[in-house]
Amino acid sequence: MVVLKFAILLFLGLLYLKWASQAARSALASENPFPSVIWKWPESLFITGVVVFFLLMAIPAFTGPAGTIDLKAIESALGLYSAIVLLIIGFLVFRNINPVEAFGLRWVSWRNGLLAVLTTLVILMPLIYAAQWLGYTWCGPQTAPQPIVSFLVEHQTLKDRLFVVLIAVVAAPLTEELIFRGCLYGILRQVGGRITAIAVSSLLFALIHGHIPSLAGLVILAVGLSLLYEKTGSLWAPILLHAGFNGLSIYGTLQWPDLMK
Repeated sequence: MVVLKFAILLFLGLLYLKWASQAARSALASENPFPSVIWKWPESLFITGVVVFFLLMAIPAFTGPAGTIDLKAIESALGLYSAIVLLIIGFLVFRNINPVEAFGLRWVSWRNGLLAVLTTLVILMPLIYAAQWLGYTWCGPQTAPQPIVSFLVEHQTLKDRLFVVLIAVVAAPLTEELIFRGCLYGILRQVGGRITAIAVSSLLFALIHGHIPSLAGLVILAVGLSLLYEKTGSLWAPILLHAGFNGLSIYGTLQWPDLMK
């Protein structure tokens, strides 16, 4: 019986991996036009500075004990994210780059785009959570979750949870996708091709979160976000996928808080 169960699980796992690999190849072979903006050195230098800023903020999380956050820190992060989005958009407009054209924001088929988002989310979730489980197992049972997760578990007022939703489902997806898929991925894609762009932007995206057990899962998420961008040709798709993933993570944390302790 044990052998039969193992054989069934192995068969289902192989089918799942085949499905995921076919979806990745389909994304890279998509006929949807990718935004054709030409990135020049001022934009490249500017976005590099933004990414370095995020990496510097993440360094203390890798070099010291797990930090904690409070509501004031979340409010400050919301303000910072808003300022960064406005700064990037303002810089692009100053450089005569139309954000709508640069990021494919004039989405023709929302129906097909949303279907691609949901399909990608279904494919990614098992891989991400398996990678996170392995990460926590490797780091040991005393490993703390991300500070935002600890805050969500420990603070139960409506205001606290509303601010977590705002930063996780709205601010973070908009800001991080604008930086890492919209700008950084586009620049790297222009310079080194799609595979290099996916690898480098995904690794940097994972590193800025400053949480070792989640690194592999975040890399997988970022790869999926990049492939979805390729598939749809619109930044709306990775923004919605990112928001959906974070929303499901919040729901899971609230429903099963003991799993996060």
